[in-house]
Amino acid sequence: MMVIGSSPNLSSLKYLALILPLLFTLVYFYNHRPAIVAEESTRPRLLPHKANDFWVEFFTRLEQVRPRAPPLKFKQRADALNWKPDFDRPRPEIWQPKAKDVEDLTSSHAAFIKQLPDFARHLPYDVDTTGIVTTAGKGNFGQVITLLVMTRQSGSKLPIQIVLDSSSAWIDNLCANFVPHYNAACIYVEDIWARLDPPPPTFSRFQWKFLAMVASTFQNILFLDADIIIANNPDSLFTPGAEPYQSTGFIAWPDFWAPSGSKIFYKVAGDVPVPKLTDRTTSESGIIVMDKARHADTLLLASYYNYHGPAHYMAMLSQHGPGEGDKETFLQAAYVLEELAKKPFERGGYRPPMEWTKSPSTRGQKKGFYDVKKMPASHGRSANGKWRGMFMKQMDPMEDWRALQQAAKEAKHPAPAATNSPRLFDSSWLSTVGNLTLNQDPKKTMFFHHNGVKPDFSRVLKSDSGLTEVDEKTGKHVRMWGDPKWIIETTGRDLEKIMWLSTMEVWCRLDEAEFDDVCAKMQAIYDEVYDSK
Repeated sequence: MMVIGSSPNLSSLKYLALILPLLFTLVYFYNHRPAIVAEESTRPRLLPHKANDFWVEFFTRLEQVRPRAPPLKFKQRADALNWKPDFDRPRPEIWQPKAKDVEDLTSSHAAFIKQLPDFARHLPYDVDTTGIVTTAGKGNFGQVITLLVMTRQSGSKLPIQIVLDSSSAWIDNLCANFVPHYNAACIYVEDIWARLDPPPPTFSRFQWKFLAMVASTFQNILFLDADIIIANNPDSLFTPGAEPYQSTGFIAWPDFWAPSGSKIFYKVAGDVPVPKLTDRTTSESGIIVMDKARHADTLLLASYYNYHGPAHYMAMLSQHGPGEGDKETFLQAAYVLEELAKKPFERGGYRPPMEWTKSPSTRGQKKGFYDVKKMPASHGRSANGKWRGMFMKQMDPMEDWRALQQAAKEAKHPAPAATNSPRLFDSSWLSTVGNLTLNQDPKKTMFFHHNGVKPDFSRVLKSDSGLTEVDEKTGKHVRMWGDPKWIIETTGRDLEKIMWLSTMEVWCRLDEAEFDDVCAKMQAIYDEVYDSK
């Protein structure tokens, strides 16, 4: 034992030399201990206000107008055709329904439209809030980890809400101890639904997007599929005065495909005009920007299409064409309401009473929709003589809008629109956009939709994940996205390396036995591919 004031002997100094580093290490790791670990499952709860009352009304109204027509059946599928501005082909007509089924669907749709203004007044949201919304569960929560870390790497400060379609102990632990560090929160809607009588139906994977948007407490929503990687900060989309959001409150992004929905859908929806196939490509629902104040009715009509989607509307809007699911329901809801508003009310028209908005900053603003004109581009890697798709690139809508304005000014035929920019949002004028040349800056690419290979690194050990590949000639792993040159030129950063390192840090801190080998595998690949000298 050391005595104060005495001279320490050599053995004591050796003892201190050994023990002090250990003490400092313990103190450091105590103060910097991982926030992911929980000794027992802790289930945080973030519930929309007045949740019970709204969800009872929500499911009751949707059930009251359930179509009685049998599920749609098709003898063949619509062709998978890439869209282009001069697309010249008749709209496919594969669905051949009985007249009584069309009458039933039309009656159901009209009944929902009739109650929509009153229903829209009750859509819950916190006034003048803005944030990112996604949905995930046991099957893909690993993608959410990538979404969270890469959203913050982009510089975005927007809060994030994760609507869970299912959960488990390790997800609950992450929601309690990891997710909040990224200014994010999990919403357990099924905890609310468990108290509903009768309980809601079981929903399929594609149906959870509309449920997530409805359940979110944000007014201004950037909805992202869990497999989206933000390449450039999206926060400026919501800046006051920023177009096209300022004038529309709703932005959608394109998919590759030509529309394949049945023209009978537009009869069912109230005899609205059938769009020309040259008007626009199909939309993708993996990225949506929406103001729930201005577009409460749009979101609820999209909910109607999704709720009755598996049996009726999803097939009706694609006729089993590529990507069938919820993808067309949101933009088509906006289009239908826009067209119904042009018709006399007494002849089946629609009057959107904008007094439902609870936001003073929204009152008096215009309502419309903007579909990004820049077509997506696929990116993949080439290795061992094969190409594997990774993701599709999607443009910054503000850059897309700027290019559209510029093209309108330079073109001769749309001269009136050039001096009256709000007309650029009018869908009847937008059908001429295909004749314009739009020059968007490729550095303004905002999103990588990682739909080819899912960015879920919990699956890095699985040979079929597509996350890793070994060059047969060198015996070494290749980069996940291939040559990084264009990524660096586009974003100014080696985004793939950042993604690998940022996600690896999380998986290596996750105290779950089933993922112990994930950390080691990611570390070995990182050392070999990204950190090699």
